[in-house]
Amino acid sequence: MSTAKFEKFEMKYGYMLPKEFKDFMLRHGGDSQFGSCRFEYPDNIINNLLRLPGDMDFHLVPFGDIGNGDYYCFYRYGANIDDYYVGIWLHETHNFVILASTFKSFMYKCLLDDFLSMIDPIEDLSDEEIQMANLESMERGMELSEEFGFDIEKVKKMKDEVDYHKLMINYDDRAVQSLCYIGRWMFNIDKNKGLFYLKKAYDACKYYTAPYYIAGRMLADDEQESIHFLTKSLKTSLILTGFSYWQEDFLEIPEDVHREVALILDDELKDSEDAFEKRLYMGEDPYSVELRMDMARKYSKMKLYDMSINEYNNALYCAEDKQTKKEILKEALDVINFSGMYFLKKIVEYDIRRLK
Repeated sequence: MSTAKFEKFEMKYGYMLPKEFKDFMLRHGGDSQFGSCRFEYPDNIINNLLRLPGDMDFHLVPFGDIGNGDYYCFYRYGANIDDYYVGIWLHETHNFVILASTFKSFMYKCLLDDFLSMIDPIEDLSDEEIQMANLESMERGMELSEEFGFDIEKVKKMKDEVDYHKLMINYDDRAVQSLCYIGRWMFNIDKNKGLFYLKKAYDACKYYTAPYYIAGRMLADDEQESIHFLTKSLKTSLILTGFSYWQEDFLEIPEDVHREVALILDDELKDSEDAFEKRLYMGEDPYSVELRMDMARKYSKMKLYDMSINEYNNALYCAEDKQTKKEILKEALDVINFSGMYFLKKIVEYDIRRLK
């Protein structure tokens, strides 16, 4: 195959794919396994057959899977070629976990995954199966090391999940979930260093819930600071929370983290002048479609289009029936057209067509 096929996808959807990804697919094709990611066949990616309209955030384009229904995806947040994250969409909860800020650093994560699997093998495997799996992981690791110039000797020194995330943020200082993991871990050793890593996480993605929530909970003995961070977490994405059921990315973020935060703050929101916080204090559920649609419209009128799109995605996350999802997407499309966020336009149009 040639990269021309991917360029047809880019022309059709106005959604640019990283050059390193296109080159990688040219070399390896589909159904290739690295780490926990099985890369899909190029035609399935190009024809956008992996997207689940109405269920997936409309920033996402899937390119690989784990085999259980979870998908590895690109998350494009801007029109520039480098304005994307790479992460995993969880099919059970529809959350998206940001793992890397470039395709190359995602491949570094795949290398770490393979070596972590040798440290902590699947319990049900026999000794012979473990030996075979370790050999395959080592072979893949060597291949990635040669292809991308990774320092495999450094990776071989990894002992546990803390080392895993340390290696990840040393390679990619915008690997959001790893920054949250190390920030949380560091809090018990040095509070200021913990906050340093959490700040790097929310600077990398302001809508990511985990860094604010972790800081708020870890600073429980400093009431003012705790309230500050927890209040910030209320305005984040319902999708980009940091919740994960995978052990290596587990941060103890509740699945309904925004509901928990609203209950924790409760009376602290009583005198708030913010419309959203007032409605939460009055008892509205953070997972209400009506609330999220009202906020999306409000932000759009204020010309805060990025916040408006975040709320349309939140509304989509909360919606259950196809008709409601379609109405949300149509409204979101109007804002996308008006605001010039054309890198999302064709994906949303595709989802509207597919939602029957």
